[in-house]
Amino acid sequence: MSGKKRKKIDEFRADYRGEFEDGERDAENPVAPQDDGEDFLPDSDSDSNDEILTKWTDELEPEPPEPEQRPKKTARRRGKHRYGVAVGSLVLTLALVGVVFIAASIGRQIYRAATDDSRLRAYDTFLTPVVMQDPQPFSSPDKADGEFVMDASLWKTVTADNGANYTDYDDAGRLIVPLGDVVESCKELFGPSCQLQPKNPEAETFFTYDSTKNEFHVALYSSDSTVTPYTESAKKQGDSTVLRVGYVSPTDPWRTQTSSTVSAPKPTKYMEYVLKTNPDTKKEYIYAVQAAGQ
Repeated sequence: MSGKKRKKIDEFRADYRGEFEDGERDAENPVAPQDDGEDFLPDSDSDSNDEILTKWTDELEPEPPEPEQRPKKTARRRGKHRYGVAVGSLVLTLALVGVVFIAASIGRQIYRAATDDSRLRAYDTFLTPVVMQDPQPFSSPDKADGEFVMDASLWKTVTADNGANYTDYDDAGRLIVPLGDVVESCKELFGPSCQLQPKNPEAETFFTYDSTKNEFHVALYSSDSTVTPYTESAKKQGDSTVLRVGYVSPTDPWRTQTSSTVSAPKPTKYMEYVLKTNPDTKKEYIYAVQAAGQ
């Protein structure tokens, strides 16, 4: 190359470098200078990538579980354990007392049920106007002695409700009892088919009958001089109830109450009374009387 041309090239180079200031060079130069030690990505891209890396790291490496926290021990008050034992002992004692009370109550109920004779004594009340007549045995009401039926029916009528049902008297001071009431008593004692045959008794007794007025005139007397019933047992036989009835004499210590150690009478004899139920009234009546053991 000739010297003239080399000189022009050098001048061109010199002029290029000399024409631009530092600020203009930076504006024209599209490539920014590199900073040593700093990220070459923009700030926004850097933050986004950091977040992605953080999430990816979290998924790969889960955080270890936190250690289980043990409950804090609370200080127990002195005497609390003793208080609980005392309350428990009291509850057990009350429960034991309740069990004993229930057992005692059941025992008393069983004893009363085993010794309760109220039903038998109710039979005594029902049989009294019949037993006091000391009837002969009969197999059905229509076979019973007519005079005995009339006497028993009349006695039942005048003694009902302690004799408070009648207040009319005749000139002789005898109680006046209508025939219709005695017929009703006959049916209660001997059943719906009982046939009362009112008439004046052949022998002198405690009443007379006035057929013109259909009424009885009764001279009452005490039953203390007659035998009374004491029902010892009752059992079912088919559609009947059979009673074992003792006849207690007026002088028995159980009746006279002369001895406090006597708890039951000593009957002079026993009879069996067969009862049936009236289908209309649902009450029992005397169907037959027979010797005991038959």
